[in-house]
This record gives sequence, structure tokens and C-alpha cells, in this order.
Amino acid sequence: MRTPISSFLPHRRDILRLGGYGLLGAFAEQSLMPIRARAAGKANPRGTARFAIVIELAGAISHLDSFDFKESAGTPKDLDVRPIRDNLYLSHRLFPELSKEMDKVSIIRSMKSHEVVHFRGQYYTQAGRPLNPAIAPEIPSVGSVISYEFEKQRRETDTFPTYIGCNLDTSGCGAINTGFLPPKHSVLDINLKAGIGATAVEGEALQVLEERYRLLHELDKAMAPSREGRDRSFIGFRDFQQSAYQVLGDSRWPKAFAMSQEERARYGENEVGLGCLLARNLVQADAGTRYIHITHPDWDHHKNIFNHASKSNHYIRCNEFDRAMANLLRDLSASPSPREKGKSLLDETMVVMITEFGRTPGALNGNAGRHHYNPAYISLFAGGGVKPGRILGATDKDGLTVVDTGWKYKRMQPKTENIYATIYSAIGIDWKKELTNTPSKRAYRYVDVLGATEMVMDDEIAELFV
Repeated sequence: MRTPISSFLPHRRDILRLGGYGLLGAFAEQSLMPIRARAAGKANPRGTARFAIVIELAGAISHLDSFDFKESAGTPKDLDVRPIRDNLYLSHRLFPELSKEMDKVSIIRSMKSHEVVHFRGQYYTQAGRPLNPAIAPEIPSVGSVISYEFEKQRRETDTFPTYIGCNLDTSGCGAINTGFLPPKHSVLDINLKAGIGATAVEGEALQVLEERYRLLHELDKAMAPSREGRDRSFIGFRDFQQSAYQVLGDSRWPKAFAMSQEERARYGENEVGLGCLLARNLVQADAGTRYIHITHPDWDHHKNIFNHASKSNHYIRCNEFDRAMANLLRDLSASPSPREKGKSLLDETMVVMITEFGRTPGALNGNAGRHHYNPAYISLFAGGGVKPGRILGATDKDGLTVVDTGWKYKRMQPKTENIYATIYSAIGIDWKKELTNTPSKRAYRYVDVLGATEMVMDDEIAELFV
């Protein structure tokens, strides 16, 4: 009696939990015409990093209570704010671990967002551009663009997806699909708190899988002529099968999910802790994953932002992020690079904290919280060629207005587009590139100068590197 492959593989509902949402969402009816690229300007990518990890604080951290501290009527009495270095003060109550690692981190205090509501803001942080409903179906996520760019660099041993997400399903906009790019560049979105991810096959199961895949490949070749000229769903589904087959047969995949109780406790048993722990494992595995986007949800504290009795407050969320990012930086900096003597994996990995916008300065509102605020907020950068210990930009004494943009464009604050231009530059991608032959016939620019509320400088934040 033949053993069914279903005995060894996860059920369909588990595949969806593991990350099928982004993949299935990519199967749109679109042309099979080749994508064409052209340069829209002169860019000189730095190529200082091989990997990028983005930690998205979904809901928005309060900049003036964290990395641009400003004492005000809304400041709690128990923050225990301590000097770290010149012009940097951090709450030891909120960031006890990161306070020890800030020599690895540079801060931008002059960010400005086009957006001031969460759905649009969280779309912005994945797509790298504001939401335009007219062309949204054809817009890929930044991770899919990176996957597309690195396709030709993938080695035979690279079985892991280039783009992996953690908890994107908890974002208000979910996981953005590949738009006009081929479905093979979709995100594999993993929710580690759901308890799925380490599925792999070996022994008898691997033999069954290999036999079934061989038969499927023969059937696919026989049917190929009948599919000629049809939409990309056929190609996309075949690419998905190939990716799944490679991952399930790679012993490194379950190892990437091997998390000891000590490590889980150190990083934190929550979305950002487990996400950062997985990101560390993926970088150490060097099995094809180059871009990891981690969503840390539930930062939207319009009320009870500093109420210890509340189930969600800034104490809880800051402590979760603090432990996760501090240990990620420690572990990567302690891991030697296998490629360059004297370098660490942190030297090869750009780690970025990004969020939608800031929160209202001054006294707390009538619900003891802070509302949305987009004229000024923060982002953090570490590794991947970034010069550590820098503070770019400045706000006034209340954290209300940016008084120094911190980069060469004195009259224009950096935005999310510039964060991604910086990531593109670090990992060696020409951020001024354009892709044509989109369904709308409108060129897709990696960094779009046409922002929702004002023009955008299509440039990296060079001051982070020099």
C-alpha cells in the first residue's frame, strides 16, 4: 500500500498559516510580457550589506518618550531616564537592554510621513510609497522588488525564499502581494505565535515527496504546449511548487526554526521577539533569504499609553521591542562573517526600525494617551555599513517641529521612501531604477518622487554611512 504524501505534509490550513496568504494573493491575471528596466537617474549603490532586516512597529511608537526624549506634562514619573551619550537620553524602564547597545545604533529624528492613519501608513511601510487605489493592484512590496533584483544571484544551494515576513498578517493591510512582478517573488509570511514553520521531510517521507514531484514534473512537461500564451498563474503556481519542494527537502529549514527555551526567553515570547530570533537564524543559515520584514503589532495607544493596568501600553511594547532588537544586535555582532575575516554578521546586515508616524507631543489627551502625529518621528539603523552612534536631525524642545533635517536636503525631511532608498543602496540595488511594461503602462520607480502630500527626494540618507 502506498503511503500518501499527505501523511507527512502540513494541511492546507497550516500552509496558509505558514505564509500562503502572500503567495496566493499574487496570482493575478496579467500579461506574460517581459519586464523592462531603465535608469531614471544616477545612483551609486554602496553594497555594504548582504541582508536587511526591517522591524516595523505597527501603530507608532511615541518618539518623544523614546529615542527623541522630551520631558513634558505627559511624561510618566517612573521612566527613569538616563544619559547614554551626547544628546541621547533613554528611559531605563522602557529600554534597559538597548541602552547597553546604542553604540551600535544610529538615530534619525527628523522623519516625516505622508500618512496619518494606520491602514495607509502600514501599506506605506511595506510598499515604500503611499497608497494609490488606481494602481494599487500592480504595486509590489519592497521585499518583492528585492526578491526580483536578487533572482539572478541565487545559488543552487539557495532554497529559502528571498523575502520572508514575520507577522505581516497582523498588519492592518496584511501582506502586500507582488503586483506586476512574477508570483515567485511573493513573501513567505510566517506567524510564529501560531506554532507553524518548521515543517520538513526526511527518510521515507522525502522519498515519497521526490517520487511525487518527479511525476508532477513529467506531467507538467506534457501539458506545457496547451498553456502557451496563457496568463501567469500557471507559471506562478509551478514556481510555488518548486519553492515548496526545495524548502521541504532542505534540512536547514527546520534548523532555522530551532529555538531553545533559553533563546525564546532571551528574545521574548512575542511577535517581535520570535521574529528577531528567526531573522537571526535565517541570516546565519545564509540559505537564500536576503530580506526579512517583521511586524510588531499593537502600538496604537490613543488611551492608557502609560497605564500599568492596561493589557497593552508603552511599557509592554517598548520592553518587547527592547529585548528583541538588543539581542538581535548582540548575536549578529558576535557571529563572525563566513566571508570576510574580522567582520561580523552585523557588518553584513542592515537592521532598521521603522514605523508609520509619531505621536502627539505635550500633555496626554483626555483618555491618557497620545494621538497620531506625522510631522516628526524617528527611525533607527544599525549594521550593514551604517556608522554607529550617530544622531541625524533634531526637533524643537517639545518634539513638535523638526528644526534640522540632518541631511543635505535642508528643506525636505527624510521619509519612508528615503529609508528604502538607503536599504536598496546598502544591499547593492540601484534605487533610481524604473521598471516598465506595467499593466497601467506607468513606469514603476523603485523610489517614487511623487509623494501623496509633497514631492520626495529620490535619494538615500548618505549621512548614515559617512
